Amino acid sequence: MAGEYNPHLLGGFFLLLRPLFCYNNNMEDRFFRFSNLSSFPEIVHGISSRNYGDMRFNKLPSQEVAKNRSIFLGDLDINLSDIVYPKLCHGAKIKVVGHNERGKGSVSPGNAIALTDGLITAEKEVYLLITGADCLPILIYDPLMQIIGAIHAGWRGILNQIIPNTIGKFKNLGSDPENLIVGIGPAICQKHFVVKNDVLENFMDLYPSVSLIRNNHGYVDLKKAALLDLKKAGVPKGNIELSLTCTACENGTYGSFRKEGEGAPAMAAVIGMRE
Repeated sequence: MAGEYNPHLLGGFFLLLRPLFCYNNNMEDRFFRFSNLSSFPEIVHGISSRNYGDMRFNKLPSQEVAKNRSIFLGDLDINLSDIVYPKLCHGAKIKVVGHNERGKGSVSPGNAIALTDGLITAEKEVYLLITGADCLPILIYDPLMQIIGAIHAGWRGILNQIIPNTIGKFKNLGSDPENLIVGIGPAICQKHFVVKNDVLENFMDLYPSVSLIRNNHGYVDLKKAALLDLKKAGVPKGNIELSLTCTACENGTYGSFRKEGEGAPAMAAVIGMRE
């Protein structure tokens, strides 16, 4: 294991000032893990770096993406056939899945869970995988009810309340937000996230403290918006771990759509429960 985990509390939130990276035997490929989720032995999770290649069905042939995923998941001791992957639509739809959906979206986009940006399951050995290249990867675990979730939260999803929607789904399954353990992974920071006027106005209406205007440009802090949503939904600050790593600032480690365009390799974030 390399890298240094340095947990600090800022307003009650745990911040990852330096990423916690885990390396394979070749010391080349590496993935990011949260300290809070790693404290539960039944939970398997990780977020891929760009060294694993593109994890999204977009520019590359499906078989190449499947190979990239298989290598990353193999380092976590997860079978590719056990994941569930949604066809992301930058919205706020959440779907509860189980063993019947295992394998969907794993090797091709054709049978991915349609038009969904968040997955939840209460079944073990079902691994939820989402992708992104600037948007927030959010992983959630309720250790009391044994329920997990994975969210892809971009600016559209945030504005459309994907986080409150997800917490609502957890509550429908019996969870108390006070028991949820949450990790917010590497994503674009405010200084690199320039938005158009209409988007800025929407954020100023809903999240005035995350929006600013500088040199006639609007900027939004998606990570802070996510923290506000989680707090409002009843998740304790001390249960939330936030990576300060920016995908645009740390472009050598992660792909960034804003910095690289359509060719940016997407990371994968995955979470599952062992038997």
